[in-house]
Amino acid sequence: MSGISETDALRVYWQSSEDMSVVDSESVQTIITSPPYWDLKDYGHEDQIGTADESYEHYHNRMKAVWEECYNVLKQNGTMWIVVDTIMERGDLQLLPYHIAQRAEEVGFVLQDLITWYKPTAIAGMTDRNIVSKKEYIIYLSKNRNHTFYEENSMNGKEDPAVSDDHRLGNLWRFPVKRGTTGDNFLHKAPYPQALTDRIVRISTEPGDTVLDPFLGSGTTALSALERDRQCVGFELNQEFETVISDRLNSLQQKYLTEF
Repeated sequence: MSGISETDALRVYWQSSEDMSVVDSESVQTIITSPPYWDLKDYGHEDQIGTADESYEHYHNRMKAVWEECYNVLKQNGTMWIVVDTIMERGDLQLLPYHIAQRAEEVGFVLQDLITWYKPTAIAGMTDRNIVSKKEYIIYLSKNRNHTFYEENSMNGKEDPAVSDDHRLGNLWRFPVKRGTTGDNFLHKAPYPQALTDRIVRISTEPGDTVLDPFLGSGTTALSALERDRQCVGFELNQEFETVISDRLNSLQQKYLTEF
């Protein structure tokens, strides 16, 4: 564990989330993460999940071990939210979100929905011959059918189709991806916007609850949790992210001092 922050609200373990025995069983209210994709991005660690020398099936076997650990640490009324997109495998489309959902269901999770995250500012395509992908998916799972969900806290943003007057929260979320929002020293190759994790924290937790990210990366999940008076536990193999996370948390602490 690292003393990455002066606050006791954050614990970061620089190890694989395939073993999360350091976290108490049924102590986490919600899990928010974006896992490594298979054979797509190199995050610079020899033990990382999803490298090119792994088969697609072996990738899912390792990921299933993570989902088993997540299931164990999650409270009975807890939820898990996984941000992921489809991928190309040797020119063929792989429905990665559906395959992850299947493995999570095998562990015991209940699949509540597949939310579409609309990214209007996305510009990159999967390959030169594909159309530009303007979306990712958020796999919404719960440990049990009866689970914590505070729909009234969803707080729709401008032009967000998920919420309109007198209607329930929908499963099409609009969150543009902005460049340069985490500083120049930015290592993570697949960030999600904090507005997205802000919404998930609000609708799935209360102040004082614990949020876990098994692939912490640049710390967006932690920032959303800490800004809203939640606890956070993170697992990350690549300790080079420590500087990025520390810088972001320092900005948060300076904001608190200014407001005080």
